[in-house]
Amino acid sequence: RTLQRRAMAGTRGGAVNPLEPLLAKYRTIQGEITKLQTGASQATTQVCENELVLKELELLEEDAQVFKLIGPVLVKQELVEVKSNVNKRIEYIKADATRIERSLKAKNDEQNTVKEQIQALQKGK
Repeated sequence: RTLQRRAMAGTRGGAVNPLEPLLAKYRTIQGEITKLQTGASQATTQVCENELVLKELELLEEDAQVFKLIGPVLVKQELVEVKSNVNKRIEYIKADATRIERSLKAKNDEQNTVKEQIQALQKGK
């Protein structure tokens, strides 16, 4: 907001402020970072939930009956198959979380670059 006020103070006589496009870009990047942080948080939660499910499955006997709810129907599944599916799901979610973290780092770097450009323009005035 401080950057925004300074940019607004710099507009005189209807001249186009060179900070405006940078501020717009900065706000856009902030929104993207927020979305990525939400995705990272959701992925972390999903990993924890699935690891909890896996621990519960480990407590079962090998001949235990396991059912999966598909729509309104409970479908019987083999315990080995269920464990395998949960492990694959955990791997997939962790890979997705890693991708999100890389994207988040790139967006943070981009945001810092734009911030430096804004600060350089402000010092130049």
